[in-house]
Amino acid sequence: MNRVPIRSGRSAMDLYAALRTGSPGEISVPGRREVRSEDGFPQTIIAVALTCRWTGRVTMMRNLFEVRELTKIYRKGGVRANDRICMDVRPGEILGILGPNGAGKSTLIKQMTAMIAPTSGTIRYLGRNVTAEPLEVVRRLSYCAQDPYAITSLTTRDALVYTGRLRGMSPSDARARACALIARLQLEEVAHTRVGGLSGGQVKLVGIAAALVGRVEALILDEPTNALDPAKRRLVWDVIVQRNREEGTTVILVTHNVLEAEGVVDRVAVIDYGRLLGLDSVGRLKDMVDERLRIEVTCTFGRRCVAERALKGMGFVEVLGENRLRLYVDRDRAGRVLDQLVANGEEMACEEYKVIPPSLEDAYFLLGGKERIGHAG
Repeated sequence: MNRVPIRSGRSAMDLYAALRTGSPGEISVPGRREVRSEDGFPQTIIAVALTCRWTGRVTMMRNLFEVRELTKIYRKGGVRANDRICMDVRPGEILGILGPNGAGKSTLIKQMTAMIAPTSGTIRYLGRNVTAEPLEVVRRLSYCAQDPYAITSLTTRDALVYTGRLRGMSPSDARARACALIARLQLEEVAHTRVGGLSGGQVKLVGIAAALVGRVEALILDEPTNALDPAKRRLVWDVIVQRNREEGTTVILVTHNVLEAEGVVDRVAVIDYGRLLGLDSVGRLKDMVDERLRIEVTCTFGRRCVAERALKGMGFVEVLGENRLRLYVDRDRAGRVLDQLVANGEEMACEEYKVIPPSLEDAYFLLGGKERIGHAG
């Protein structure tokens, strides 16, 4: 582990300062999301300082996963599914792996969970080589594949109970956990139905429930909300975020759904054609996009030219359709432009407008992505 020396004081402020500067004392600091209190100090660090015994040094927790120069080339067709990917996964975070279908996201995850071997490069989990020690690594993870084939011959309840037993739970604890998850994910009506006879959405929910059985350090979900209606999709995310917040479980979300990723993740890894295009927080990735404010305007039908002439005096105008325009304006002028649209909209042939913030999809294209990423249905 990396050790940061700190001064001998024991206050929360001293401990916080130690993480930035450092000297004599030792304490483990989990890699959770940093939540700041009103005085600006991370609450996680303050809690550690107030509740843990002082021993003399601060120990910074290592990354959960470390992926280095990872390449996967399938023999059939010579497809390069992953191309020299380097990335880290931090303990306690929700990391989104975002990209279009066929980008190489699932191939990356299958290597991280020791399901397939890389062609070259290394993956380490808390320092252990995943390829060399697969059983030691995978027993500490929970993986929900796009299609949970392994449990389709069991009933919903039995699939969850057996999963709990395989993860070392006692029979009574496994049954209790299965019942709790069945209720939480609203699966009571199919608890005694064979999983192979369920609808696509119900099978997906059972697979997610199986991934949530027992205590694991990391939860890896491959397209977890495909085939789910909006209400079930929201339910699944509530359950996953709750698990992350209450138990500190690291979550790796593989998705092509931009809206889901923006709503729940701490950081995003953007992948396309097997390459890692970028890895950062949602906010920082979106900050890379054009800093100008974008305003989409719906024009009075047949009077687009009138609106276009009026808007050109305010900024750059892009034609989106027969009666739709997009106006790009500098942020320091945005207020005045919006005032004009409100006051003179009818005269300018502008029926309505909306301000469009930068999106992850914009960042994806800026980073070099070629295919469009999907959105929630």
